[in-house]
Amino acid sequence: MWRAADLRLSERPVALKRALSGGDAAAAAKVRREAEVLANINHPNVVTVYDAVEEDDDWWVVMEFVNGQTLAQLGTVAAGEAARYGAQLAGGLEAVHANGILHRDIKPANVMVTDTGHAKLADFGIARQVHAEPTLTGTGAVTGTPGYVAPEVVKGGRFTPAADVFSLGATLFHLIEGTSPFGEGNAHALLWRTAQGRRLEPERAGDLAPVLDRLLQADPKRRIKVEEARLALGELSGEPTIGARRRRVTRRRWIGAGAAAAALVVLMAAAWPVLGPGDDGGAGNGSPAWAGVDLIGEETTADPCALLDVEALAALGETRLDTDKGDPAQCNAVVYHSEKGFLDVELYFYSSDGEPPPGEATMVGSIGVIRYEGDHDRCGRQLVLPDGDHFVTVNARQDTSGEWDLCAAADVAADGAVAVLNQGRVPRREEELDADSLFRLDACELLDSEGLERFPGVDAHHPLERFGGWKCKWYSTTSDSELQLVLDRSDPPSADDGEPIELAGRDAIIRGEHWEAQSCMVSVVHRHYAGPDDDGTTTTEYLHVIVAGEDPLEELCDLAVTMAEPAAAALPPV
Repeated sequence: MWRAADLRLSERPVALKRALSGGDAAAAAKVRREAEVLANINHPNVVTVYDAVEEDDDWWVVMEFVNGQTLAQLGTVAAGEAARYGAQLAGGLEAVHANGILHRDIKPANVMVTDTGHAKLADFGIARQVHAEPTLTGTGAVTGTPGYVAPEVVKGGRFTPAADVFSLGATLFHLIEGTSPFGEGNAHALLWRTAQGRRLEPERAGDLAPVLDRLLQADPKRRIKVEEARLALGELSGEPTIGARRRRVTRRRWIGAGAAAAALVVLMAAAWPVLGPGDDGGAGNGSPAWAGVDLIGEETTADPCALLDVEALAALGETRLDTDKGDPAQCNAVVYHSEKGFLDVELYFYSSDGEPPPGEATMVGSIGVIRYEGDHDRCGRQLVLPDGDHFVTVNARQDTSGEWDLCAAADVAADGAVAVLNQGRVPRREEELDADSLFRLDACELLDSEGLERFPGVDAHHPLERFGGWKCKWYSTTSDSELQLVLDRSDPPSADDGEPIELAGRDAIIRGEHWEAQSCMVSVVHRHYAGPDDDGTTTTEYLHVIVAGEDPLEELCDLAVTMAEPAAAALPPV
């Protein structure tokens, strides 16, 4: 690394990183690609890359010069100051991940602190693009520093954004305690302690301890997401932070979560008179105090069944919960009446796909409620949560022989959910997911770069991840085709479900136009287990691989099988 002056811009001080490629064209190309990728990030808590210059077959990467010291040089600080640095770094990391980049080596020595107290992520020497080459620079075989690298990586798993979050937590632990979460020692000892989960308990973390624990969860599915970490750390430090700038996406029918947030503001403004003149909900600035509040928290642990008021539904008829339909974001209540028949009340969470729910919302406390006209078979309600990114759908359904007032039943369920939501964050699940459960996985991680290359024209860098990571969608850049992976649970397969095949040693079924028109779905069986509701039934977990497009159904099914093969091979053994 060299300090230099940019002669074209008033001798601005810059840092130069010389990458010795030794005439290796491939190595030089990797350096150039690294600079191109990192130059896309413009965030106050990430060291900026300005340019890359070639000279004598070597590349010089021109970067922002940071006048300060590293966190390693800074020493230990109080918990409040650590939270402030953590919030800044989480914001920078959020921007990094939004650009499809993993840092892969966050540690105190790779964080710069300016003289004015701003932390900046630095040294992306082993960073890589998600779904791209293993490294951008090829400067070493390691994927992190012992003591700071995530347990799943130590055990041979793939590096994901969650692994960067763990390293951020380990860095904050060092900032407070003066050591890594696994102590000090040689690399082998640290890696062994990491793999064994022998993490030290913090002694000086104070109010920061709960967030630190969520950052350092051994299970990446239980680890806090980077955006939530930024907000939680910012709240502890009392200092606002900058996250990822959401990119406007014009493909398809979705335009990003920002549109949903904007729509929520419009909905709240339209319903504002119900609060009364001058009543701002306690905020004192013309906006309700709950605007922007996150009621979902960690998506994978939010319990949808906690929003179904069984006692209120029991006034309609004999009621029982059905907790093993769809993914864990869904819960159902089955109501039976001797004269009206069976009623199925379905409630599920979803995160914004860019299209706000249609209709006018009535505000009930902090929740926007959109009511739709029903028909004989179905009536629904949409609940708009204050953060603008999350929604709750309530549907009441019956078969053709039923005699229910479905919209009245939907209102009973929606009113119960609103009452719980207005009390605060959604309650957590009482029981953890089984160790063998498919829902501990992230659907977007089941196809690596080699697998995604099978989908023609795939935009591998911008998958659309749904609530809890249990659904993931990719679009083709060369056609109207879509690829979707869905983690699901339902009844065991039967002979009438479709064409049985075997993929990666697992049973699977080809189901043409089962998911929607102009689509083909391949359902891969993961495991069977006794239903959790003590009703004597068996539940099956599936990985659904769905290809939709304008091609003939036979071609869609061929491609769905092609995509399902590597995804099935990536499933863990039961």
